[in-house]
Amino acid sequence: MRLEGKTAIITGATQGLGRAIALDFATEGASMLLADIQGEKVAQVAALIGENGGRAEAIEADVTNATDIDRMIARAIELHGSVEILVNDAGGSGNQGIQDITDVTEEQWGATVDVNLKSAFMCAKAIVPHMRERGYGRIVNISSFSAKGNFGELGTTAVRLPYAAAKSGILGFTYQLARDLGSDGINVNAVMPGFILTELGARVHDRYEELPEDVQERMIRTVPLGRAGRPDDVAKAVTFLASDDASYTTGAVLEVTGGR
Repeated sequence: MRLEGKTAIITGATQGLGRAIALDFATEGASMLLADIQGEKVAQVAALIGENGGRAEAIEADVTNATDIDRMIARAIELHGSVEILVNDAGGSGNQGIQDITDVTEEQWGATVDVNLKSAFMCAKAIVPHMRERGYGRIVNISSFSAKGNFGELGTTAVRLPYAAAKSGILGFTYQLARDLGSDGINVNAVMPGFILTELGARVHDRYEELPEDVQERMIRTVPLGRAGRPDDVAKAVTFLASDDASYTTGAVLEVTGGR
């Protein structure tokens, strides 16, 4: 129960990593507000947590929109009185596989960078005054091994270049924000997942299943531990960084890549 008495906002909590983080936070005693642009689906995750004895509410929110973000934070404070933890998980690479820079449109670049990087900035900007006033906070940003670049044919990442740029931007954002906020009692860290095979029905899982068998096997062979990661592998890392077990850890990037 490392998060007992703490309130967390988790963005992008409908499926994949966000869902897994929410489920793990529930086992650690956190109260949560789960945010996603897919309101009905994120409500189902909150309901699942409630059915199993956890504490979670859902809100439909576009985390690239300042009005929605302010409403999200106000709702969390209304429900629980404070917010100690922010997990910036909202993001994704879209559904259209694009590999070459000449095929990436300005609109695709902007949309991908906004949902992955701008959203983290805007959510942090909105919550920091509240955390600063309390002298305590934990911000965990979700990057990706794609920040280091991918080679070969398209795999589980769709529009590749802006996604890599945005997830790389998350790292610089994390390093600088940690330095800026350390004296305020706010720790800022990032998790860099590698090849994580999300649950059935989630986008990454569906893309992986569509790949030829030899491509699937090649992706597994690149992982020294010999398997794809599971969403709970990432969730456990996020839980650690959100807890007081990581009280002397800030400005760190925890790679959850199976040694890749």
